[in-house]
Amino acid sequence: MRTFKAIPLFGVLLVIYTMAVSAAYYSNPNSAPMMVKLLSVKLPSQQIWNLFVGDVVVILGLGLLFIEILKSTGASDTTIVEHVLSTFVFIFYVIAFLLAPMVANSTFLILTIMSMIDVVAGFTITITAARRDFTVG
Repeated sequence: MRTFKAIPLFGVLLVIYTMAVSAAYYSNPNSAPMMVKLLSVKLPSQQIWNLFVGDVVVILGLGLLFIEILKSTGASDTTIVEHVLSTFVFIFYVIAFLLAPMVANSTFLILTIMSMIDVVAGFTITITAARRDFTVG
């Protein structure tokens, strides 16, 4: 369980996303894998709502952000290691967004911002929890 807490989930998402998009990109550089329609639903307002792969990835990222914030509420040795690793993951997101043409899209930018929120919130929550633990009376 301690090993699971030390793994930044946005790093796992980064690897999965990059592998999936690079496979599509190298087979056809003009493809837009995040714009593949998964589902169409006719709403009571008679409008058609489309669910795209990019939307599912962002929803998955939001779920992982929630889990990462929950993980940062504890104060242990693994929490500090996880924060450092999350910082490196955020740096990789920024570098990939700036340099890799296959991830230069809004979905990846949103994931990058979520990774930044994970880093900032993780440090903030951990510092607040540690300050509360050391405050007496």
